Amino acid sequence: MAARRVLSLRGADTSKLLQSLCTNNVATWLEGSAPALAAAFLTTKGRVLADACFWRHDDAVLIDCAAAAAPKLLRHLKMYKLRADVKIRDEADLDVVTATSTLQNCVVSGSDPRTELLGSRGIVEKGTEGEAPGLYLRRRLALGVAEGEELEGAVPLVANLDALNAIAFDKGCYLGQELTARAKFRGQVRRRFMPVALHETDVTHSAARAEPPADPVPFAPLSVDVPTVGAKLVSNGKDVGKLVAVSPESTAAVADVKLDFALSGEVLDVRVEGSDVRAAPYVPPWWPEDESES
Repeated sequence: MAARRVLSLRGADTSKLLQSLCTNNVATWLEGSAPALAAAFLTTKGRVLADACFWRHDDAVLIDCAAAAAPKLLRHLKMYKLRADVKIRDEADLDVVTATSTLQNCVVSGSDPRTELLGSRGIVEKGTEGEAPGLYLRRRLALGVAEGEELEGAVPLVANLDALNAIAFDKGCYLGQELTARAKFRGQVRRRFMPVALHETDVTHSAARAEPPADPVPFAPLSVDVPTVGAKLVSNGKDVGKLVAVSPESTAAVADVKLDFALSGEVLDVRVEGSDVRAAPYVPPWWPEDESES
């Protein structure tokens, strides 16, 4: 996928470095057998710098990250490396692929560590083909999973990194931890990223607790212009959210929405000049039970 890049870390202090910088428990993962681990790197203020999927491979940890975030993530890792025994490389000869079934001919592969509903994910030699990126995008948006630039600057819990297996609350300190820990233990999560179905006309049914389609790929495209990222969601003239990810080929999108409105069953207006597009939030299968019961 052109939107992803692969970095590698090797050396005796790899686990220690990653453990101090990312949201998940790298040390415990490396002691186990799971091929992949979801995680994020945060800024000093606790906002998402970059999301990542870690893969174990021989004596290295491979980092599958957004291509746009790779340069700053490299700088970030090297800045905090100091004298640690870690070699950091940009693996230009490797690529990331996805599929709905088991992948073949991969350097390493497995189920997506965020949720198995996303399918399989793997690292391959450059030039190895996977599924069309558009298919993965539609599936991901229909499940309400943001990644890459869509997450940049987000509060980790608002972006559902806790529900998507990317945060360990029982590990030691790491960079940017304070905001995440405080929000978790005080229960102060009033917004969440949620999948929304876009419609061109009024929707008469409640979509807040509806199941997504069994196969999200056939979400038909809109016949009008697709709302852009940042388009406001409004209820009775009041902003209650915004779109954070859209697809030009699908009505599936992801929005940052106030939970009081997202879980109310109300169909929200998407503010687009000259358009009647509406947005219906719904609860994805991986959604935390305590949130869906709000």
